[in-house]
Amino acid sequence: MRLPAVAIAAAFSCGIALGLHPAVARNAASLLLLSSSFVTIAVLVLTGFLLITIGRLLLAASASLLTWVVAALEITCFVACPGVANAAASALAKAPDHQQDH
Repeated sequence: MRLPAVAIAAAFSCGIALGLHPAVARNAASLLLLSSSFVTIAVLVLTGFLLITIGRLLLAASASLLTWVVAALEITCFVACPGVANAAASALAKAPDHQQDH
């Protein structure tokens, strides 16, 4: 495995850990937290592109890693929202069974 893949996996894991922290998990369904996470991701991606165009690769890599952290935090908070688990469970229950009888 190459170093960039390990760095992305580590950043994503850190974001998941932050999303599972009790202080964040209490506010997982907060519209302010979810919307500010989306805005932060967009700003970090655009900042990364801008930094690449001006040749600041180390800063662009840092912005990319922060994007992965915030994205994982966003996903963890979204999954922790009360209605998401119930919607996923009911969708699985309604799905037809596609196993073939032998």
